[in-house]
Amino acid sequence: MWCLAAFVALLYALCDVNYFIRILFTILHVMVVPGTIKVTDKHTIYGFCTTQDVDFLLNHMNNGRYLRELDFCRFYWYGRTRFWPLGNAKNLLQGECMVRYRRMLPIFKAYKVETQLVWWDERSIYFEHKFITLHDGFIRTVAYSRQRAIGADLLEYVKQFPECRERPAQPTVLKGWIEANEASSLQLRK
Repeated sequence: MWCLAAFVALLYALCDVNYFIRILFTILHVMVVPGTIKVTDKHTIYGFCTTQDVDFLLNHMNNGRYLRELDFCRFYWYGRTRFWPLGNAKNLLQGECMVRYRRMLPIFKAYKVETQLVWWDERSIYFEHKFITLHDGFIRTVAYSRQRAIGADLLEYVKQFPECRERPAQPTVLKGWIEANEASSLQLRK
C-alpha cells in the first residue's frame, strides 16, 4: 500500500498527472459520445475554476491556465469535427496565441469556453475562444490561437469540408494580429 502511495506521489511530483487524466477523458468523451460538428460551428466545453487553477492571490484563474484550457478546446474540436488526419502534414502545432483578459475569472465559479474556427490560410487555422462565466454570462477572456501545419497546404485540406469551400472574411482583429506577428518575425530574422 505504501509503495502505491509513494508511486502516485512521485508521479504527481514529476508530471502534471491531472493534465494527462483530463486528456484521456477528453479523448474518451469524443470517442464514446456520438456525433460530429461542422468545422465552422461553434462548440462549447465547460469548466470550473478550482484551487489548482488560481494564482498566488488565490482568488482567480492563473493566466497560464487559460492557455491550458485552450489545449482541451482544440483537442475536443479536432475530435468532434474529424479534422484529423491532416493529409501529408507531419504536425499541426500551436503557433501563436493572443489573449485579452477582460475581467478575472473567480475561484469556485463555473464557466464555458466557446471555440470557433474563424479563418484559415495555406499554413494555419485560426480559432476564437471566449471564456464566459455561467452565473452572469459575462465574457471574461477572449483568445485567438493559431495552429500551424507543417508539411501540408491547409487551403486544399480545409476545402474537403463542404462548409469551408469559401473562406470567410478575415476578422479585423485577426488581420492586425497576423500583421503584428509578421512584423515581429521580420525583426527577429535581421
